[in-house]
Amino acid sequence: MHPTWPAQKVIKAPEAINLLTNIRSLRILVPFMREPHTLSTAATALGKSPSTVAYWIPRLLRSGLLVHLGDQRRAGIAMPHYRAAAKQLTVAYRDVPFDSRVALLDQGRMLVLRRFLDGLDEAIEKADAFSLGFSAGGDSGAAIEMLETDDHRQQRPYTDSWMTFHLSNADVLEFTHDLEAVVAKYANRTGNRRYISHVGLAPDPKRRWRSFNDPSPL
Repeated sequence: MHPTWPAQKVIKAPEAINLLTNIRSLRILVPFMREPHTLSTAATALGKSPSTVAYWIPRLLRSGLLVHLGDQRRAGIAMPHYRAAAKQLTVAYRDVPFDSRVALLDQGRMLVLRRFLDGLDEAIEKADAFSLGFSAGGDSGAAIEMLETDDHRQQRPYTDSWMTFHLSNADVLEFTHDLEAVVAKYANRTGNRRYISHVGLAPDPKRRWRSFNDPSPL
């Protein structure tokens, strides 16, 4: 009989964190987070060769992310069964090395952002009421402005706004709570078309890790 499966386990060991935040090893672990598997059944679930799964299993076992539940004999052959250490494995955000966080999270963010920008560009291109306005900006730069009629602004089924604000701590809390309330209001509605939304507010970084080499605005 299999032991009770913990609902959650906190992961702190650096090697385990490295494996859990590596897309390749995480994909191998996913079937074992759903139910117990042998090497061959996990390979089938993943659509990969048994040799590929076999490469990762010893590392996942040593790290504690995978647990050996025991062996079942079929036609005289012992079939080891494995399961993830818990249904959900958690890591404190600060414990994940910066480069691992970037590789794990930024890829997904950029995929959705590119889809958002593609959809936005397609919608704006179809509108007759949009123009780009070019003018001098600041002491030596240029300004590019999206221009549209007031009537169109009231009717368009999309929005995009990137701004900077100077807010107090109280303002920040109110702003974030308001944004989250708007998202919650519409999150479970159904309609005839799918939309992509980006909602966010973050402090201007003191350390520009990703944006260090970004060119200055016009």
